[in-house]
Amino acid sequence: MADRRRIPSIGHYAMIMIVIVLLAFLAFAAITYSEFHSVRADMDATSRSAAAEEVVEAMNRVLEESEAVARRFADWEEVGQQLQVPRYYAYWRSYRLFGTSVLPDSVADAAIYDADGKVLARLDEMQLSAQIGTPPPPAYVDYAGEEPMLLVFAPVHEGPEALTVGYVGLRIRLLPQLREVSVYRYADPQSIRFERPTEPTMTWAQLVASLQYTVRENPMGEAVSRMMSGAILNLSLILGLFALVLFPALVYLIVRPLRAISGHIDRLKDSPGGLMLNDLAGLLPIAETEKIRQSLNEYQGQLVDVHTTLEEKSQELWVMAHHDPLTGAKNRRAYDEYMHGLPGLIGERGIPVCFALFDVNHFKVLNDSYGHGVGDQVLKVIASRISSVLRRGEELFRIGGDEFAVILLDCDEPSAQRIAERCHEKIVGYDFSKLGIREPLRISAGLAVARVDDGDDLQGLQWKADVAMYRAKRPGHANVVMFTESLAQDSESLFSSWVNTAVYDAVIYGKGLAMHYQPIVDLGDGSVCHYEALVRIEQDGELIMPSNIFPVVEARRLEVELDRAVLRSVLADLAAGKIPVHTGVSINLSGPSLVHEQVSTWLTDFKRYLDRYRIMIEVTETALITQIGLANENLARLRAQGFEIALDDFGSGYSSVRYLATMPVDVVKFDITLVQGLQDDSQRVLVTHLAQMILESGHQLVAEGIETTTTLEAVRSAGFVRGQGYLFGRPAAQVSLNKIAFDNVTRFPSDRRA
Repeated sequence: MADRRRIPSIGHYAMIMIVIVLLAFLAFAAITYSEFHSVRADMDATSRSAAAEEVVEAMNRVLEESEAVARRFADWEEVGQQLQVPRYYAYWRSYRLFGTSVLPDSVADAAIYDADGKVLARLDEMQLSAQIGTPPPPAYVDYAGEEPMLLVFAPVHEGPEALTVGYVGLRIRLLPQLREVSVYRYADPQSIRFERPTEPTMTWAQLVASLQYTVRENPMGEAVSRMMSGAILNLSLILGLFALVLFPALVYLIVRPLRAISGHIDRLKDSPGGLMLNDLAGLLPIAETEKIRQSLNEYQGQLVDVHTTLEEKSQELWVMAHHDPLTGAKNRRAYDEYMHGLPGLIGERGIPVCFALFDVNHFKVLNDSYGHGVGDQVLKVIASRISSVLRRGEELFRIGGDEFAVILLDCDEPSAQRIAERCHEKIVGYDFSKLGIREPLRISAGLAVARVDDGDDLQGLQWKADVAMYRAKRPGHANVVMFTESLAQDSESLFSSWVNTAVYDAVIYGKGLAMHYQPIVDLGDGSVCHYEALVRIEQDGELIMPSNIFPVVEARRLEVELDRAVLRSVLADLAAGKIPVHTGVSINLSGPSLVHEQVSTWLTDFKRYLDRYRIMIEVTETALITQIGLANENLARLRAQGFEIALDDFGSGYSSVRYLATMPVDVVKFDITLVQGLQDDSQRVLVTHLAQMILESGHQLVAEGIETTTTLEAVRSAGFVRGQGYLFGRPAAQVSLNKIAFDNVTRFPSDRRA
């Protein structure tokens, strides 16, 4: 007998949940609002206290500086001369005294008094007293006019016994001095004033006691207040709407469909199918789901096994043989069959065919860093995103580990470009952080178009797409590249056997590997701080440059091997004395090397040179360092051993500030794009402030790409202390310790030092 006990409906549970949420929110809002007002009151009190301290400190500084001016004035040789021969005092005061730099502009009046405190000559324009007491009173304030004036006196001494022969007096404008002497963070300098006394004069302590000013508004406090108020209001509105919508939504979206399903199952009592459904009630039974369980269990005797026909089995086997089990895309076998039958499929229509090749950038590093499980998930996402863009009838093929291909029929170059770009947008728009990946994931796409009636052209489609794809992988190029004949010529480093062989032999066996060094210069005295080690390969009398080396290295996954070969070459150059003693050498390491467990061991032999050389490890900020924690550990270990750490090409990638904030970095090298921004009025302020922020954080700055004296001046003005570029020297196999001849470039202040 079915259980017919009374069970609450889902509507009852929904109403209870809404009431609980409302009560919890009201309690949270009340507590948050109270805490916020308490914090705001504390912030205002702190600001008022800090404002009082900084204004009083500024007043004391003004007093000290005024007394120092009076003492310097009293020690002036011409003051002693006036006391000895006072008959020229009126002329001297009118035409000499205020025309010199002895008294600052803040001095409104000055006078010289004899030993009895009598002024040397009465003048109509005098604002000071003609007679003062001896000794004169300490500094005090005259508030007879519109603004307070500070009166300061100092004795004039003469002879080895320092006898007092007279006095000097200064009348100083107080408010301008007070408003300009300091940079105020809390008080508004323009609001500084004093409560006017009943007496015309007052002591300094009385002046301090009468101080009045306005505290600056705290923008953070106002912003937090607005944000909190807005958040509480928005949450209230959202919760109200939620409460109003939730109940009918639950009834409409859940209860009504469940009842419809239950009625449908009742009508299928005599139909085959269905399985025993276990108890669905759990801790919170729902009447509608319980009805489903009861209805389905009544049909358990009427269910039969489903038989699979031979045709279905055959179809399943065919799918398994022609589909990639991981991504669901067609596999290499299906691709080969498709390409073999492509001419017959198209016939003689002569329509254009586009071969699109997609490759995941740095997939091996990602696989090694996050594990094959995450790598498999990435491939699934990429296959799904590409398939969602394809037109009806177009198939996606997985032809390699992380390579996917699509054959687009009746598709010209502009259409193929748009489809590939949409695929790229779909992929980069996916949030891969859901898979635990912290870095943006990029793909490179190569496209090649041919006509089916051109058999030779059709056979070379994949090769051409390969050429275009590797061009897309290079820094500074678009992620989607269409093949052109010029690409084949420019990409000979990837597809030319002699270049491939030369790079491989140099990386693996060290054959032809040569290091060139470019100086990094102290912009203060012209001395060379470091020489950056830059890789070259000599082959058959030709010099293979990095632009042809690194594409081959990346394509063949030889980053770690190249770094080790470079370390061995630099170590040999140090042993041979090619690098001048008491300078330094800067070595670039790739992302895969930085996270390698043996990186510290590779640098062990460099330790014996640390007493004579500064050895710096450069980390390229655009390198894909997926294991940032392990990289930081390795860098911190090297730094503790005496190596310097530099963040290279700062400003050229997407993660500069994150790397700077988390990595143990000593030196930051600004990329040439940022350095060039110093000469652009719209960018200069931003780049300069960025440089100052990094300097204030304790890092040293190096400006890259200095090629003209104009750039040099802009770099110096921005606060850089080291520079690198063709203006100081090009990379060369032989280096020199000679200082840079700044006399032929520009002059620098002597206090510029690294």
